[in-house]
Amino acid sequence: MRFAFFLLALLPLAAQEDVIRGEYVEDRSNQVHGCYCEWSGESQTGGRQAMLAWRVKSGSYGGVDLAGSVFALVVLGDANLSFGWSIQFAPPPRRSVLVIGDTAGSTQRRAIEALVRERFSVMAGRLLAVRRAPVEFQISPEGASVASPGLLDMRMRKARLPDDNLPGAARWYDSFLPMADGELGTTLINRWSGREFNLTWSREEPTTSGYYGHFAFFPRPET
Repeated sequence: MRFAFFLLALLPLAAQEDVIRGEYVEDRSNQVHGCYCEWSGESQTGGRQAMLAWRVKSGSYGGVDLAGSVFALVVLGDANLSFGWSIQFAPPPRRSVLVIGDTAGSTQRRAIEALVRERFSVMAGRLLAVRRAPVEFQISPEGASVASPGLLDMRMRKARLPDDNLPGAARWYDSFLPMADGELGTTLINRWSGREFNLTWSREEPTTSGYYGHFAFFPRPET
C-alpha cells in the first residue's frame, strides 16, 4: 500500500493533475479488528451496512474541480460487504444512497455522482438516490466525525489497543479505500435515518469497526 503511494509520488506532475486527494472516513457494522469468535459470527451475519465519506482537497473529474466538496455513501448489502470486494467473483448485491454536501454547485454535484458511479460502482451497487444536504466533516489525529442533520451521523475516535478489543484480537479487514496513513477507529455512533432502504439503524455501542485518514486515487473504475 505504501509502495503504491510512493510510485504515485514519482509520477511527473502533468500525470498527477487528475489525481483526487483528500480525507476519508469509513465505518462498517462489524469489527474490522476483533477476536476470532467475533469475526466468525459477524462474517456471516454482520458487516452488511457501511458509511463512507470523502472531503476532497484537490483534484478534478471530467474537467470539473472537486476541491472543497464533501460527500458520503451509505451502503446496505445482502451479505457482508467485505466479501467480493477484492476478489474476482461478483460481490453480493448491495444498494446505496449518495449524500452530497449542499455547498457543491450543480456542476460539481453531477461530477461527484458520475465519479461514484464509475470509480465506486462495485461498492455502491444499485444507487437508489442522490441527496443534497448539509454535511459536516471533521477529522483529526484523534478521530473523525461525519454528520448530516436528520440523515446520518458517524463518530469515531482513534482505537485504543488492546483495550478496545477482547483478548486475541487481530485485524481482519483493511479499509475499503487504500490509505497511506489510515488509522484504525473505534466507532461511538453510527446512525442512518433515511427512507430509501426501508430500514434505519442506530448503533451506539463502541466497536473497532472503522478507519480514517487521507486518500489519493486516479478517477478510474475499480478493478
